[in-house]
Amino acid sequence: MHLFQGVFFLILGVGLLVVDWRSLSLGWLPCGPNGFKGRLVFRRNEQPLRYWILFVAYAAAGVGLVVYAVRVLLGQVEPLPLN
Repeated sequence: MHLFQGVFFLILGVGLLVVDWRSLSLGWLPCGPNGFKGRLVFRRNEQPLRYWILFVAYAAAGVGLVVYAVRVLLGQVEPLPLN
């Protein structure tokens, strides 16, 4: 279980960091569905405050997941329980 959860969280964390990194060149970050209008995106030039708040949130979540995944893989923390 250590290996599965460690690799899973590592992939999720790196994925968030890649989305964050790519947004610097693209100029927008996805933020989920927006009903029938398609998806909700925050553009850096139209909504700079929302974009940078989401950028920091994505970066913090990505780094947190990567750190947790590495600690699970090294055996420093217990994996999450499956109930």
